Formats: sequence, structure tokens, C-alpha cells
Amino acid sequence: MDKHTPNKTNHLVAIDLGSNSFHLIIAREQDGCLQIVHRQKHAISLAKGLNEHNCLSAWAMTKAIECLHEFNLSLANIPNSAIRIVATQALRQANNHQQFIRLARKALPYPIEIISGKLEAELIYKGVAHTQPLRGSTFIIDIGGGSTELVIGHSFSTSLTNSLAMGCISLQQQFFMTGEITATAMNDAKDFATKQLSGVANRYRESNSKTLLGTSGSIKAISQVMLELYGDEKITAKRIKRLVKQLIGWQHCNNIPLRSLEDARRPLLASAVAILSSCFSQLGIEQLKFSTGGLREGVLYDLSQSRTDIDTRERTIHNLMRLHHIDRAFSQRVLQQLTLINKQLKNTDAQLSRAEFTLLCWAAQLHEIGIAINSKKRQHHGGYIIEHSDMPGFSENEKKTIVLLVRNHRAQIKLHKDEQSDLITTTQRMHLLIQILRLAILFTQGRLQPRDPQVQVNYLDNTLVIALTEQFELQAKLKKEVEKQASAGLTLAINT
Repeated sequence: MDKHTPNKTNHLVAIDLGSNSFHLIIAREQDGCLQIVHRQKHAISLAKGLNEHNCLSAWAMTKAIECLHEFNLSLANIPNSAIRIVATQALRQANNHQQFIRLARKALPYPIEIISGKLEAELIYKGVAHTQPLRGSTFIIDIGGGSTELVIGHSFSTSLTNSLAMGCISLQQQFFMTGEITATAMNDAKDFATKQLSGVANRYRESNSKTLLGTSGSIKAISQVMLELYGDEKITAKRIKRLVKQLIGWQHCNNIPLRSLEDARRPLLASAVAILSSCFSQLGIEQLKFSTGGLREGVLYDLSQSRTDIDTRERTIHNLMRLHHIDRAFSQRVLQQLTLINKQLKNTDAQLSRAEFTLLCWAAQLHEIGIAINSKKRQHHGGYIIEHSDMPGFSENEKKTIVLLVRNHRAQIKLHKDEQSDLITTTQRMHLLIQILRLAILFTQGRLQPRDPQVQVNYLDNTLVIALTEQFELQAKLKKEVEKQASAGLTLAINT
């Protein structure tokens, strides 16, 4: 290949042989950015296959090998691939893990790495740090099938890691084997978890981490239960206490009337809740949020050459701009206009918060993404692309707000009541952001404009007021813009 050829695309493959589920994730890496192209998951329940001598049973190994055969078919013909397979607690614990690895290599001919609990915790943290922005000290809990990882870190580095030999399957086997959920079984499971936590609880309690996150299928299931019961996904100490009582009241896992719970998760909910309940009480946690990142994402980013010195969201924006061939020079000029407007609105009622200005900048960088489909109605195409894109680092609310801004950056403004962003305090503020983005694009005046117009933006009596010198072409465009905004119930005034 010619040395001047841009960086070639590499494919990275992470396979996580967990105690409950096996996961395959394939990503495409180009210029230091990752794009997920394939995910595959199978519930194996490997930890259930461990007998009293900590040996994996024949049926458990057979089921696992069948899954690895499927994974191998998915990996066929993937170019320039780097593959890493990691195994966790069930295989750490299995005395016959060498026998399993020999059989597994026949189905999937790549090395299998049985990683330590400490390394597992570090990779989990790395997976979270690369999929969402972390602010300050961050405490992460991962409840797996055979173990629970606790990790504290800052930015992309960990400072405290622990792996405890308790998981939703191991406790289910020990305390809820028949599916019955009694007060005695729940208390015994919580006592067991408390003893496991006792040796490390003080250090985590003293950390005073501002961000508390939970990863893994167990915590995802609990967050979905919270959504069904309470209307949002927040996991709080009070809600967990209530859920413990409700589980005891339902008496058996088959009686749990929650539609959000997958059948495979139903027998494991009580044990997962017991572990999380003990974590809340022993570690001084009041509230936890679910994070989509985790071990397999950490393995991917460990394989990649992606930079860790820039914000994850910034990397995602640059990746989308590159992928959809966005005109960077034009976007940069729109950003300059936004910066100018932001300065002019300081000390007015329309002064932008840092979060609002950041959202506007992201939308400005992506507002032309829809041209990749068709320039006509590109605002709708752009909103669709962003809405359905994998955007590591962005919360659903951030993504939703960017979609609303991009969808309304030109043509008619259409913002329904049910589309209001949870990140923006009021509908009026959302309208203001849309107005400012549209003006910044108008002021940029095309791609070949030699100089930017002299425009002053102010905010008086709940109205954006634009003062500009005699630039007839821009005046004509602004008069049309006033009409478009008025038809959406927004006020914009021009002072020449």
C-alpha cells in the first residue's frame, strides 16, 4: 500500500465468556475511532454448570462450545481483524478449565484468556469511560453471573478495584434454587453479600465519588424494572428496599408480573437485587444509574489505538463527520458564528449555559449530516441518521436534543410537545436554541463567503433582535426567516 494512503480500516473483535452470557462484539476502527458493526449474545449460564467440586459439567461445556461455533461463523471473512477472547469468574473457578479451553479452541481457533478479577474490573471501567463522559471520581458496580466488580477511577485511569466472588447465578443457586423467594432466603442472600463486602466497604464508602454507575445485564434488568414501576430508570435505595419487599410478596420467580423482565432474567432477579441491596447499604449508595459500557467494550478499546486524551463525545462527533463526509470548513465557520452570538447574549435573559452552548456546538458540527442521503429535506434525513446512530459517550437525552436541533435547523420549525428535551429546562429555551442555531447558519452565508457579516444579536422583551448593516442579500434571507419563525410561534426582530 502506498505510504500516502489514509489509515486502513481495521476490525476489532471482543468476545466475553461470562458466567451468565457469552458476548461477541465487532467494531471497525478507522483513524482512531470505533464504530460497532455487529453484536451477538447467548445466555449460556456457565456458572450453573459448576458442580460441588467446581468442575464444569458436560452439558454446560457442550452448550458453550455450540455458541463458540456460531461466533466463529460470524467472524468469517472479517478483514484486518484483531481478536481478543476473555473469560471471567466461572472459568476462573472451574478446575477443569483447561479441558474446556482445548474443546473451545477447536470451535473458535483463537487464544482464550482467563483474566483476573482485578483486570476484569479495570476493563469494565475502561469500557464505561470510552462509552460515556465521566466527570470527577467515578464509582462503578458490575454484577455478573459469578462475581461482582467494584471499581473507582478518574478520567481513563482506575485507582481502586475489587472483584468479589458473588454473582446473580451463584447466589441464585445457593439461596433461590427452587425459584421460591422467601424473607429468609432474601435475608440470607443479603447477609452473604454483606460479608463479601465487609472487607472492602470502608474504602469505597470513603471515596465520595460524584458519579455512581452500574453495568451488566443484572443492573440493566433492574433499571428496566424501575422504569416499569416508577416511570424512569433511576435505581435508588428507597426503590430497592421496596423491590425486596415486592419480590418476597410475589413468593416465586414465576409470579413476578413485570413485562420488562426477560424470561431468562426472571429466576436471577431476586439474587441480583439482594447483591445490589447490600451494595447500597454497605457502600453508602443512595442512587445508581445504568451504563451501557462494560467489559467487552473495554476489551475493544484495549485492542484499539484510540486516543484517551480527548472527550469520548468529541471523538464520536469527529467520527460521524468523517463517516458522512461533512464539510468541516463550513461547520467550523458556523461554530465561529455560534461563539460570537454566545458572547453577544451574555448578561441578557437569553444567556446560554455551558451545557446549552455545548449542545448547540454538537448540533452545528452535525447539522449537514443528512446531505449524505439527499440535500432535499436534509434536516429530516440528518435527524434520522443521528437518532439511529451508535454514539459512544452520549446519553439518550443528549442525543435526543441534538436530533431536535438538527431536524429544525432549516425550513419549517416543527417541535411537538412530546418532543421536548429533558436536558433543556423549558420549551421556550429549546426554541431559543433552535433560533440561535438557525441564525448562526444564516450568518455564515454559504461556503465561499469571503468575510462574515457584521451582525449584532441582542435579547429584549423575550425577543431576539438582530442589528445589521446594509447587506441586502442577508436582509432578504432574514425577512424570510422571521416569517418562518413566526409561523412556529417564535419572535425574531430585525433592526437595520
